[in-house]
Amino acid sequence: MRGVPLGLSLIVLSLFALTGCKPPKVSPIIFRVMTYNIHHGEGLDGKVDLDRIAKVITNANADAVALQEVDQNTKRTGGIDMAAELAKRTNMHVAFGANLDFQGGKYGTAILSKHPIESYENHVLKQARDGEPRGVLQAVLDVGQGRLLFAGTHLDHTRDQGERLFSQTQFDDLFAKYEDLPIIFCGDFNDTPDSEMHKRMSENWFDSWELVGQGPGLTMTSDNPTRRIDYVWVSDSKNFKLRWADVPQTDASDHLPVVAELEFKPAAHPMDDAQLALIIIVMTLLSAIPILIGLTIFKASRRNPQPS
Repeated sequence: MRGVPLGLSLIVLSLFALTGCKPPKVSPIIFRVMTYNIHHGEGLDGKVDLDRIAKVITNANADAVALQEVDQNTKRTGGIDMAAELAKRTNMHVAFGANLDFQGGKYGTAILSKHPIESYENHVLKQARDGEPRGVLQAVLDVGQGRLLFAGTHLDHTRDQGERLFSQTQFDDLFAKYEDLPIIFCGDFNDTPDSEMHKRMSENWFDSWELVGQGPGLTMTSDNPTRRIDYVWVSDSKNFKLRWADVPQTDASDHLPVVAELEFKPAAHPMDDAQLALIIIVMTLLSAIPILIGLTIFKASRRNPQPS
């Protein structure tokens, strides 16, 4: 670049490079989710059959699945790592959250995803009284052009709703760090739509079945369901457009699964370290423009002095 100062050349080149660092335009995607309490793989016939559970999951063709009552290497289910086995049989990524030690292994919840799991963490909830520990498993999913948070839980099953309500008071803090992401929160909440639990959840979340489900959506017990206690909640009805929800009929567990399809816009991927470094370089160069222009004018005036 003859006649153009080196600094200005670098600025121009850096600006061209910076245009390639702009985050791509994020378009809405169609996403199908499922929540399923698998009763440690045991069906109504008393048999543990993971192939049967895997078939239910495969038939749903969900992008992400929240599973409850999942055994990992326990004696009662033959030392099987159920989450890992179901991931293999459905060809999905997996995250497991252990909430208690049980029969030589672990017991908790799991998430299956067709999309890569960028990160995950399991939070064992504080308890108001002694009982079975419960947790919330959260996974950040990379859905291609963006990210979302997919979470699952299994709350206390006793008649006294106090423990469930105490668990619910912890949700705001658990999800606060993900407030920039669209969130789908699924699970066995062990409470019906007329409960205080559902009322409090509805203050910050939207029940997919209430928005698009047809009929009562009963999920428990699977052979003759009388209660709706399994839910797919979304964080924002404006960002999420619910398309439909369904309760597939199956006797593979004592619960029926809930499947919902929705449309939403993922959160754009954050810029990586290289992109951030380039922006810093460009901003530094831009701040030097006045100085470079002044030096260029000064040098030009020295080479071409005006006649007196």
